[in-house]
Amino acid sequence: MIRRFVIALLFFSTSLMAQYETEQDVARFVYRDQYSIGVMLHTGSLWPGVNFRRLYWADGFRKWGYEIDYTAYRHPREIKFPAQSFLGSSRSFTYGKINDFFAFRGGYGRERVLYDKRDQGSISISLETFGGVSLGFLKPIYVETRRTSDDGAYIEQTERYDPDIHDNVTIFGEAPYFTGFNETQLRPGVYGKVGVSFDYNFLDQRITSMEVGSIFDFYPDWSNLTSGEGVPVLARVDNPTLWWQIYVSFNFGNKW
Repeated sequence: MIRRFVIALLFFSTSLMAQYETEQDVARFVYRDQYSIGVMLHTGSLWPGVNFRRLYWADGFRKWGYEIDYTAYRHPREIKFPAQSFLGSSRSFTYGKINDFFAFRGGYGRERVLYDKRDQGSISISLETFGGVSLGFLKPIYVETRRTSDDGAYIEQTERYDPDIHDNVTIFGEAPYFTGFNETQLRPGVYGKVGVSFDYNFLDQRITSMEVGSIFDFYPDWSNLTSGEGVPVLARVDNPTLWWQIYVSFNFGNKW
């Protein structure tokens, strides 16, 4: 009697475990789509970037899809001057900076699950590779200047920044950001991105991940590819055509 009970118990346990494993395997395959939205900290700027990604599952370990990024760039030689408080200004400015540079990226990529979640509460690790078009935009810098007239009165003006004309004595402060926005120029380029993602959400159908990687943006002068002319961000220095960022992004989304 006891022997039959033990055999029955073992059979039931084995059947239950097989059913559980089957359900887990099926759960990994039933996902077809997923999306995520992320905030990206990177070495290219003090301002964070934003990422949106939509992926489609090819099987239990491979995905493909599209992404859109917003990012800003900072020239490595930028030095910000404090506001001229003795003149009453509250806005600092960057000496020599003639354009703000920001971009929207749109690309295609793939994700490969290197280590899948074994159970609830575990971590999955994935390799991310993306590449595509990067639409860079150059917004001219405007500054507010203050000069003294012959009769001793102050003359305040908003002018497009020119380091050959303006110095840190006459500059009252940087003009509001959207001043000169209608003069923004397009600088198209291409980009490539490689990263490793760690998804640690307790629920398998939810995405809460941290991604670490690097991005390369290439912005040549398309009218003269042999010129080597960089993106005009700072005056009187060499501006790069190739911009490199190390990034850490925090992503949230769903699978279905």
